[in-house]
Amino acid sequence: MGRDATPPDRIAQVAVPFAESDDPAFEQFMGTITLPLSSIDARKIGPTPLVPTRIGAEGPAVIVEFETMGLRSASAKLGLLPPRAAAQQEVAYDMRGQPDDPRSVWVDVTIDSDGVQRFELPAPGPTWHAQWAVVALELHLGSTAMPVLAGPRSEMLSDQTRAVGGRVILGVVPVEPGPARVQAIRVADSINLDGVLDEPAWQTAPAVLLTTREGEPANELNAQLGGPTKVWFAWDQDHLYVAGSLPDPDLHAPHRERDDPLYRDEAFEVFIAGDNSGARYLEHQVSARNVQFDARFPKYRKGEEGWDGSWRSAVALDGELERRGGDQGWTVELAFAWADLCKHTKIRCPPKPGQQLRVNVFRLDKPDRKRQVGLALSPTLDPDFHAWRNAAELLLVDSSAAAGDN
Repeated sequence: MGRDATPPDRIAQVAVPFAESDDPAFEQFMGTITLPLSSIDARKIGPTPLVPTRIGAEGPAVIVEFETMGLRSASAKLGLLPPRAAAQQEVAYDMRGQPDDPRSVWVDVTIDSDGVQRFELPAPGPTWHAQWAVVALELHLGSTAMPVLAGPRSEMLSDQTRAVGGRVILGVVPVEPGPARVQAIRVADSINLDGVLDEPAWQTAPAVLLTTREGEPANELNAQLGGPTKVWFAWDQDHLYVAGSLPDPDLHAPHRERDDPLYRDEAFEVFIAGDNSGARYLEHQVSARNVQFDARFPKYRKGEEGWDGSWRSAVALDGELERRGGDQGWTVELAFAWADLCKHTKIRCPPKPGQQLRVNVFRLDKPDRKRQVGLALSPTLDPDFHAWRNAAELLLVDSSAAAGDN
């Protein structure tokens, strides 16, 4: 749910299928990549799988090696790109030329002499959740772009016509899967729960929700909603706080009673647990009308919807619920008492800096009031909002120890 569709004229395809290699973790074309009066051969990429950088854990550099002939003095851009469907040998980009995707990594390189070339790329960044990475090369001799004549290459499709050339695809390599890692900043004063995000804790860099299952940027849905959905975390000795900013041109909240099925329409959801075992976790939902739904789960999906927690919520609307359209969105603040969390989950009290929780945050929305779409803090990897294996890791930190961004 929530996967973006890519327009036909924004799709680049690998023109030559990859063959099996000696390294099962590296999909490569077993042959020479041919360019005008030049070639590329003997490609190596490692270490595999690639390890993304996460908060508090720097990923190792990506080493790219290949052998060139006839490319002396060529300049190039070497890139690490997230594919939309690498297993199908398709690579989707957002624009012609370099992809406009914040996850992409590009470095400028120069081929001083022919022979073995060895370059380093930074590890995939903390927002990388794609399970594969495409290593690409754009070559120029002087001001002339060099087309790829034979071998794996990406070719832009426009009106069903291939643009000859494109970029060299050196390989498709796996990326080690991992959950989103976010921080909750310790606050000196309690959050004033009014739904208005004016506290200093909410002025830090937010986490941005992604497509629910794959963890891709939700560009198409964000455009429909008016921008990305953002979330923040904070804590003190009494509460864990969560804040959300949800752009929405059509505020829709038909339910009015506590524990109504908010999940059938539009809701902001927070799942909280002490670990990712799928046992002893809590689910909380709130609508733009500030109607709450909650449930306690002693076992995976064995829930008690009649349970009512002591958590509190407040919303602030930029628009009106009783009309259709013409709205800007809503913001929300939630406060969860540690006493409740520690009683019903495996979280240990009292909370302390360095303690880690497992959480996930979802947004459910019906842009047309018919088809429901979803966004997630950390992709579930499975078609199940209760999937815990890839739930986000939430680290409690002192304000002085907070990272620059999530």
